[in-house]
Amino acid sequence: MGFINKPREVFWRRALFQIHLWTGIVAGLYFLLIGVSGSLIVFKKELERAAIPHLIAVEAKPTKVSFQSMYDGVHAAYPKASISNVFLYPEGTSWSFRLSENKERVQVYVDPYTGRILGEDRYGGKLLQLVYDFHVDLLAGNTGELLNGIGGFLLVAMAVSGLVVWWPGLRNWLTGFRYATGASWKRQNYDIHKIGGLATVPFLFLLGLTGSYWTWPKEYEATLAWLTQGPAKTVSPVVPKTPKEQWKSLDEILTAARAAMPEGQPTLFRLAARPGDTHGLKRFLPGDWRTQGDDTVYLDPATAKVVRMDFHAEQPLGVRLQRDIFGLHFGMFGGMPTRVLWLFIGLSPLVLFVTGLLMYWNRVLVKKRASWNRPQAVRFGVSPQSQTGD
Repeated sequence: MGFINKPREVFWRRALFQIHLWTGIVAGLYFLLIGVSGSLIVFKKELERAAIPHLIAVEAKPTKVSFQSMYDGVHAAYPKASISNVFLYPEGTSWSFRLSENKERVQVYVDPYTGRILGEDRYGGKLLQLVYDFHVDLLAGNTGELLNGIGGFLLVAMAVSGLVVWWPGLRNWLTGFRYATGASWKRQNYDIHKIGGLATVPFLFLLGLTGSYWTWPKEYEATLAWLTQGPAKTVSPVVPKTPKEQWKSLDEILTAARAAMPEGQPTLFRLAARPGDTHGLKRFLPGDWRTQGDDTVYLDPATAKVVRMDFHAEQPLGVRLQRDIFGLHFGMFGGMPTRVLWLFIGLSPLVLFVTGLLMYWNRVLVKKRASWNRPQAVRFGVSPQSQTGD
C-alpha cells in the first residue's frame, strides 16, 4: 500500500525514476528521430504519389489492354530486372509494376488502357525512402535492425516507468491530470511532460512492442503461437514445378482470380518468382487494414486453378495477430482519423524529450552550476570568516 498512497517514499519507485530519467537522456534523441520518421511513413504512399502526378492519372477508357501485353512491354524495356508484383489501381489510374534492378527498387507506371509505359520512379536516394530505411534499420543494415529492436523494448520500458513515475498517490490522483495555466513556465513545462506522457503511454507502449517484431520475427511468432495455442504464421502454397514456358497467360490467371474472389477491389498481383511458386491476388474490402487488402487468392501458374483462398477473418487468432502487427505499428486501422492520430503520436517523443531535458536542466544542472559558481571555500563547507581567523 506504500506505493498506492505515498509513491515517492517507495525505493523501487525512486529506482524506476532513475531508469526513466537516464534512458530518456541517453536514448531521447533516438526516440525523437524514430518518432518523426515514423510520422512521415504513415503518409509515405500519399506523399510519394503526390510527387509524380504525371505518372498516376490517365484517361479512363471503356476497355483495357491485355495484362500479359503490359507485362511483356515492361519486361522488354527492363530485361535485366525482375518483376515481383503489380499494383492494380482503380479506374483512371495507371498500374504500377514493381521491379528489382541491381538491388534497387523501381516502380514502372503503365497506362492500362493503352499499354504505354509512362515512366519510372526509382527509390534509390529518394528522401522519403531514406526516411523509411532509417526507420527500419538506421541505415546500418542488420546492426541498425538489432539496435531498433532494442530501442523498441527501451520505449516500452520508458512508457511503463513513466506511468509509475507519474502516479501521485491515491489522495492526490487528480493532480496528475491538472495543467497549471497561470504558473511559471517551469511548472507548465512539467505539466506538458506529465500530461503529454500520460496521454501517449498506451500508444508508445504499442509502438515499441510492435516495432521490435522485425528484429525478432521468429521469437514473436513463437510467443504468439504459445499464447494462442495455435499457428501464428501462414506461408504461400506450393504447386508442382512446371517450366515457365508452359504457364498460362496472366490474363487467364487474373480472370480466374477475380472469379474466385469477386467481392472487393483487386489491388495487388504477386507474381510467382520460380516454378513451384503460386501467383496471388489481393483484394481490398471495407474494414481491411492494409491498403492492399487482407484477403488473398493463390493460383497455379500452369493451370490457372485456385490453390487456396485466405480470408483474414477466418484465420487462427495467432495468424491474425501476426498479420496485424504491421497495421498496428503504422496506424492502418480505423481509417484517416487513426492515421492522423499516429502522425501526432510519432511527434510526441520530440515534445517529451525537449520538456524532459528542460526539467533536468531546471532541477539538476542549474543547481550544480550555481554550486560551482560559489567561492571555493563555501563549496567545501568553509566559511570566509574562518579563513581570515575571525
